[in-house]
Amino acid sequence: MNEIKQIIKWTNDNCGFLSLLLFCATITYGWISGLFSSLIKKPKLKIRFIDKISFFSLFYTGEKYFNQELNEEFELHKSAFVSYMSIANIGNMATTIDKIFLGYYKNKKYKFWNKKELVWLAQWHSVEPFKMNLKNGQIIIAQSLRIANSVNDVNDRSHIGIGNSLVGIAYFEGITAWGNYNPLLNKNNKIDIKIKIRDIYGNNFIFKTELKYLEIEKARGFNPHFGSIEQISTVF
Repeated sequence: MNEIKQIIKWTNDNCGFLSLLLFCATITYGWISGLFSSLIKKPKLKIRFIDKISFFSLFYTGEKYFNQELNEEFELHKSAFVSYMSIANIGNMATTIDKIFLGYYKNKKYKFWNKKELVWLAQWHSVEPFKMNLKNGQIIIAQSLRIANSVNDVNDRSHIGIGNSLVGIAYFEGITAWGNYNPLLNKNNKIDIKIKIRDIYGNNFIFKTELKYLEIEKARGFNPHFGSIEQISTVF
C-alpha cells in the first residue's frame, strides 16, 4: 500500500512534467511518421463526381427469353452507366490509370444478416464522346478517360502527374439479362455505386457515389450509342 501511495504522490507532484513528456512524445511521433510518409513514394487519388453527365438507364431490348425450369417467359433488358469525374493525384508519385470498374448492387432483397454483393463492370469504349447541349447554344464535350487525343499523345487521358488531374467520363454497359439482374434503387430513387480505379502499380482506389436514373431516350441525347455498344465495341 505504501508503494502505491508513493506512486500516486509522485504522479500528482509531477503531472506537469508528465504532460510535457507526453506532448513531446506526440510531436516526435508525428514528425517521424510524417518523415516516413514523405520518404515513401506513392500515388494517392482523389475524385470529384460531376453530376452533369453522370447517370444510368435500364431499358428493355424487345427480345424475350423462355426459362424452361420456371416455365416462364421473360423480357430481356440492359443496364448502362456513365460517370463524369475529375481525378486528382494528391500523392507524391505520378501514376497511370490501368483499369476503371463500376460496382452496383443487384436488385434483390437482402436480409440484415446478408452482406450486399457488388456486380462489377469494366469500363467500355464509348465509341464517341458524350455531349451536352447548353441553353446558350454551346456544347460540352466529355472525352473518355484513358483515351488519347492523338496518336502521339498516348498517355493524355490516363497519366496523372503529382498535383495534376484528369477530367472525363467512364462508360459501363451490362450484358443483356433477364429477371432481377439490374441495379437496386436506394431510398433516393438512385443507385449506390462504387468506382474502382486500378493503376499500373496494381493499387486500387475505391470511391462511393450515387447515380440518378435517366430514360434511355434522354440518355442517348448525350451519346446515340448509349446502351447499344455491346454489338459494336469491346471492353477496354
